[in-house]
Amino acid sequence: MGDRVAVKKDGVLQQVDTPLGLYDKPVNLFVAGFIGSPQMNLLEATVVDGRASLGEHLLPVDPAAAQKMSGHVTVGVRPESWRIVSESEGGLPVRVTVVEDLGADGYVYGTSGVEGAPANIIVRVSGRDQVRKGDTIHVTTDPAQVHVFDTATGARLSA
Repeated sequence: MGDRVAVKKDGVLQQVDTPLGLYDKPVNLFVAGFIGSPQMNLLEATVVDGRASLGEHLLPVDPAAAQKMSGHVTVGVRPESWRIVSESEGGLPVRVTVVEDLGADGYVYGTSGVEGAPANIIVRVSGRDQVRKGDTIHVTTDPAQVHVFDTATGARLSA
């Protein structure tokens, strides 16, 4: 087993790094969607005042990415980077379709009717959270945990 991994797409080298380097700082959308299980949530957004807008919901992004963003971006959020908040805190609504209990933690699979949100959103939760199928939860994330990519080129904009 090596300590560096090369990711190729159609015979073209995309990134060479440690497994955690690929996971934490994918250089493009292909690597972001390829590395991780379950995979990164990728949401298409419009740039509004230095933030990523999904319909009327704003996702915070790191300042370095905010300075490079314009037009349309794709934001990536790993399942473990979401945190559940109250509806009044303005989080992205997710209607729960499946809860996969794994003991100490679990995965919530759901959908959001918000423009730009993918068909499925995956959120890792504590195994002690009382989330059930049919619930609507609201999620947000820390700006440092949001990966920002140029939608047209797929290139990483985050630091």
